[in-house]
Amino acid sequence: MLYGKWRPRGFDEVVGQDHIVTTLRNALATGQVAHAYLFSGPRGTGKTTTARILARALNCVNLKDGEPCNACPSCEAIARGNALDLVEMDAASNRGIEDIRELRDRIAFAPSDLARKVYLLDEVHMLTTGAFNALLKTLEEPPPHAFFILATTELHLVPATVMSRCQRYDFHRVPNEAIIDRLGYIAGQEGFKVPHEGMLAIAVQSRGGLRDAITLLEQVVARYGEEPSTDDVLAALGLVHDERSELLAAALVDEDLAAALEIARAVADDGLDIERFTRDTINVLREVLPHIVRGTPAADLAGHRYLGMLERLRERRGNVRAIAAAIAELAKADFRLDPASPVPLEVACASAILGPLEAPVAAVAAGGGGAAERQAVRVPRNQAATAPAAESRANMTPEQAFLRDLYQHCRDTDIKIAGMLNGSCEVVEMNGDVLELGFYYPFHMDTVANKGRALVEEQAGKILGHPVTLRVRQLERSQSSSRQGPKGGHLAEAAKAMGATPVKKEN
Repeated sequence: MLYGKWRPRGFDEVVGQDHIVTTLRNALATGQVAHAYLFSGPRGTGKTTTARILARALNCVNLKDGEPCNACPSCEAIARGNALDLVEMDAASNRGIEDIRELRDRIAFAPSDLARKVYLLDEVHMLTTGAFNALLKTLEEPPPHAFFILATTELHLVPATVMSRCQRYDFHRVPNEAIIDRLGYIAGQEGFKVPHEGMLAIAVQSRGGLRDAITLLEQVVARYGEEPSTDDVLAALGLVHDERSELLAAALVDEDLAAALEIARAVADDGLDIERFTRDTINVLREVLPHIVRGTPAADLAGHRYLGMLERLRERRGNVRAIAAAIAELAKADFRLDPASPVPLEVACASAILGPLEAPVAAVAAGGGGAAERQAVRVPRNQAATAPAAESRANMTPEQAFLRDLYQHCRDTDIKIAGMLNGSCEVVEMNGDVLELGFYYPFHMDTVANKGRALVEEQAGKILGHPVTLRVRQLERSQSSSRQGPKGGHLAEAAKAMGATPVKKEN
């Protein structure tokens, strides 16, 4: 594969991560190397590659200005993948405490074929809580010959205790221009001739992942040969523009639901990728919106790809709300259950034009009601149901209001951790820099205390305006005041805001 063939062999070949490679080279050149590193960032941005280069540099006998020579026996052994003292472990497959204990027991032995032992733990966030605990002491005080490099795409799942024992480096998404330059170099070496516009399309599609970009280039060449045109590249990537995306955008802005539904069904009947078509429509609206908001003069719009639509809308600034609503509703469309179905797009179009459609929660909870009662309730776009929500919040205690805010803050970062805070705990103490939460179930408590501690402390600190330390304890059922009545949580509050009545258990 091209990606394996053109994997960087030195720091100077790593693309888009200058802030990291410069620091590592300086540390190697001056001998100020840490014993544990934590590499985090999106997939395909060079974490594992940089880790292997660092492993070569740590063992290179001809190190120069922090760069490995790639010619000495140590560098060659690591490059071939047969160095016994470079231990690469996939934490997703070896995530248990016994795996880490076995690794920890081997660390004490001296290196066999290299000067230093290097342990590379990929996807380290997959380790269990017990495995992380078994790793802590070794990370803090490893033998002089042992070095750790931890890599993860989910930094928020790594315990703060582990982070504190590592030097952390955050890998960024690679800029499009840097991806294009690297693809151009690879294409030149391989004898490919790809237009710049095609390279740009590949870079945009890869979303900052250089590995994905190289893989896409390989797919394009495999399908269309070594000299593909821009249209060939777009076809291979599934990016051929369908003009009906502009027609759908216009129908949404004009609030013509019949036309919007007709277009959505026609696209699905033609076998197009409905999810990609929806994204294309969002892009049309996103490109139009800034010009409508700013009121861009007609002279400055010459040559714009959506000039016709802009000319129709330029004098209708009231459509800004319609455009924003259409973007918001289309972005919510979820095609995961049935990727070929136009239903999510149809629902998004209806919600954008009519306003969000909510099920009659009270009628459903009661299990009855006539046909009229079972119809969807229209909520106009410009009329939010703020009164019931405000009344519900006014009835909360300060501790309940804090927990609600904490859940909402955490949900934006990690919905799983946030779920452990939703109706499953209560504030036991909130005094100074101490926040103590009492949990009804051990699983919820352990998850928050280990995987979610850093996130909860961070978000709680933002809400309270000062750093906090999290403590947890398990509550007996008799201790819980909130278990005596109907269960709370964001779903229950949403139902109550729409008129539902909580059902209490009979004694």
